[in-house]
Amino acid sequence: MTTFTVSISEISREDVQRVGGKGASLGELTSLGARVPPGFSITARALPYLLHANALEEPIAERAARLDLEDLNALEVDTADIRGLIASARIPAELEGEIRERYRALVSGPNKYVAVRSSVAVRDSPISSFPGLMDTYHYVLGEVELFDRIRECWASLWTARAVFARIRHGIAHDRGVIAPVIQLMVDADRAGVLFTANPISGATTEIVIESNWGIGESVVSGRSMSDFFVLDKASLAVKERRIARKNLMVTMDHLRGSGRVEQEVPREQANEPTLSEAQLTELGTTSKRIEDHFGFSVDIEWAYQDGVLYILQARRVKQPDRAQPAGR
Repeated sequence: MTTFTVSISEISREDVQRVGGKGASLGELTSLGARVPPGFSITARALPYLLHANALEEPIAERAARLDLEDLNALEVDTADIRGLIASARIPAELEGEIRERYRALVSGPNKYVAVRSSVAVRDSPISSFPGLMDTYHYVLGEVELFDRIRECWASLWTARAVFARIRHGIAHDRGVIAPVIQLMVDADRAGVLFTANPISGATTEIVIESNWGIGESVVSGRSMSDFFVLDKASLAVKERRIARKNLMVTMDHLRGSGRVEQEVPREQANEPTLSEAQLTELGTTSKRIEDHFGFSVDIEWAYQDGVLYILQARRVKQPDRAQPAGR
C-alpha cells in the first residue's frame, strides 16, 4: 500500500490539496488523453513527515517568526538557513523506500533521466500555484541525485521570493503545500508556452505561442529571444508570425552527464523557425481541447521530442480586465 506517492494517472483536478496545483493539472490532462510524460507525485504529507522525523518543526518555526521583509539581505540569509535544514534532512526509510520503488519502475525503459518539478498549493485555500517561485530540476540521473533534488525541491518552499509572496498575500507559512512531481524527462528539440487567450490584449479569440530550440526553460525564464505566433482560434490560421534570431537555448549538460545548461543556438538554427505549420496546427488543436475540458483559458507548457508533442503543464490564464468573449 502506497502512503506518500501516487501515480500521475491516478490524480484528478480535485487532488490539489494532496499533490499541489501542478500535480492535479497533470493528472487531469492525463485523464483527458493529452500526452503527459509518465511519473508520480510525492504527496503533500511527505514534507511534514520528514520535518517531524528530523525534529525540524520547531527550529523552522523559530526562524520563520523572525523573517523580516524590510531587511532583504537578512531575509536571504535566514531563508537559506531554513532551506539548508531541509536539504540536509534524513529521509525516513518508509518514505525513501516508497519513492525508490516508484522511481525504479519509472526509469526501467531506455530513458534514465527524470525531471523533479515543484507542485504547490495553500492549505484550505483555492490557491494552487505560485508561477516562477519554486524550483524545477531537469535531466536528473540516478537515485543519489534524485533524492538530493527532491530535498531541494521541498526546500524551495523557503526561497526568499516564495516567503515574500506568502507574506504579501497574507498566507501563514505553515499553510504552504509542496508536493514534488517526478516525471520522465522530455529531451525536447523545441519547446515553449502557449496561451489560449492573448495575454497582452486579453482576446480570447486568439492563441499565442512562444517557442525556442531545446527545453522550454529559456522561454519560461525570458532569457532568450523566442519565436512568436498568433493564431486565430476558430480557424487556426496564423495571424502574426515573428521569427526571432534565437541567441541561447537550454539543453542537457552533456559534459557533466546530467542537469541542464545554457548554450548558444547553433548559427544555422538561429534564424530558422522553430515550428512548422503542421506543429502550429497541432498545438492549436490540442490547446483548444484542453481549454474546452477545463472550462477556462489556459497557459500551457509544451515540448516536442522527435516530432512528438508532450504537454508539461496547464493552468488558468490570468486575464486582463479588457478580455473579449470567446468567438468560436
